[in-house]
Amino acid sequence: MTGKEGHKATYNSMIALCARILVIGFLVNLVWENAQGFLYVGYGGFWEHFWVCFVASVIDALVILLVYLALALIYHDLYWPKHSTSVRYAVVALVGGALAVGFELWALATGEWSYTALMPLIPVLEVGLSPLAQLMVLPVLTYYISMRKTSM
Repeated sequence: MTGKEGHKATYNSMIALCARILVIGFLVNLVWENAQGFLYVGYGGFWEHFWVCFVASVIDALVILLVYLALALIYHDLYWPKHSTSVRYAVVALVGGALAVGFELWALATGEWSYTALMPLIPVLEVGLSPLAQLMVLPVLTYYISMRKTSM
């Protein structure tokens, strides 16, 4: 393979991996968003709020992709999740948690959404446990699934 062909193969591999992360991130978030819907004020059932959850899942998937790309730049490794240590996955969970807290505080302060009494809250922060866990767990799960069939 010549240099140009090698770069094209690497580029195609990178695009395919990013697409896989986006699709898997979207799907796992779509399930999570719909499952936690009843924890939010105004939830009227699956079909009534499906598109709200759909859009939220697109945003969540983009956040997961951006975190992956940022860490790929920091680690100088496109396939970093494939051979990461538990410390790197803990970093992902912490970054996801920090982003979730920021998103939730903004949304609650601006009235974008509010919780029902069923939402467990994180003491002091007063943000929901479910959205916090979502951005701590689902990025790790997405990267794990996305890397299962990649070659380095």
